[in-house]
Amino acid sequence: MKIAILGGGLAGCATAFKCKEAGLEPDLYEAGPGLAGGASGNDTGSYSPRFSALRGPESDFYSAAYFLALKQFEHFDYIDWNPCGALHLITDEKKDRQLRRTAANWGWGADHMRLLDREEASKVANMELQRAALYLPHSGTVSPRKLCAAYANGISSYFNRPIDSLEEIDADVIVLACGPAVSHFAPELPLTPVRGQVTEIRATERSARLSCSISYEGYVTPAKEGVHTVGATFQPSVDSTLSDTEDDLENISKLKEALPQLQDEFEVVSHRAAVRASSRDRFPIVGPLTDRPGLYVTTGHGSYGLLSTLMAAELLADMILDRPYCLPNSVTKILSPERFKPKQDR
Repeated sequence: MKIAILGGGLAGCATAFKCKEAGLEPDLYEAGPGLAGGASGNDTGSYSPRFSALRGPESDFYSAAYFLALKQFEHFDYIDWNPCGALHLITDEKKDRQLRRTAANWGWGADHMRLLDREEASKVANMELQRAALYLPHSGTVSPRKLCAAYANGISSYFNRPIDSLEEIDADVIVLACGPAVSHFAPELPLTPVRGQVTEIRATERSARLSCSISYEGYVTPAKEGVHTVGATFQPSVDSTLSDTEDDLENISKLKEALPQLQDEFEVVSHRAAVRASSRDRFPIVGPLTDRPGLYVTTGHGSYGLLSTLMAAELLADMILDRPYCLPNSVTKILSPERFKPKQDR
């Protein structure tokens, strides 16, 4: 069975990895000159599941994705994996209600998720914090760019190969994993480009003490080789990848607001803007396009692709091989592209 995967970012590379793991021989096609040229090309990314107050298919997906990714990260070298933990600050009453209900309803043990008061959170961060937080001890950081390389190791990859028509590809199965460009092949899917910019700043004496990731209306990672990653801006329906110094100022301003003790003058080392794909309901789109036999899609991962793309890849491998699914029907149903069709057309 010939498998062709369009897109050399996290979605495509993870899908190729899982297909190869299942005994298939995938080919990876990338329009650019190398892997991770788009939103998956950041040097450092912070990973945590997308939280919801209640337990349901969405939380079940992100829970499964989180633990699958943790298991996989352990087996890769050279991806800069740092399971340093993550504190999700409780910044207002709405966030307080959501995260407390998350901790109560998701069913994770205290060794994986627990609420901390301000003093406890400060000890974890190795820095005085002003707020309580939801703590995930096994969250942390990884290099998306290096993770793509690890997934694609040993995969037949073809670069500088933009595909205008699927008729150009000789394959039994085609997987669309090219982010916002999926719209070119499946315009019926409600995808929106979302521009985000991350900023790398030089650590100061105070900020270098930070020992875990901190999430707020943005995030900051512990210093790696003396540099923090701070992000990220969120601009729906913007597809420019030009970096903007105003976005650096926004990222640093949010950092200082969340961690008021860090009123340092931060030196911007570098910045990077990229465009992700987001679906109308902000949940990934994974599965077959049923009106086109042999055509599958994995897109709409937004800012959670470090976790969600691997779980989606496992599911796609199940579907392609017609083996029992790794996720329950309630989850595969809400991931399916079919969810956007009028009920009478499903």
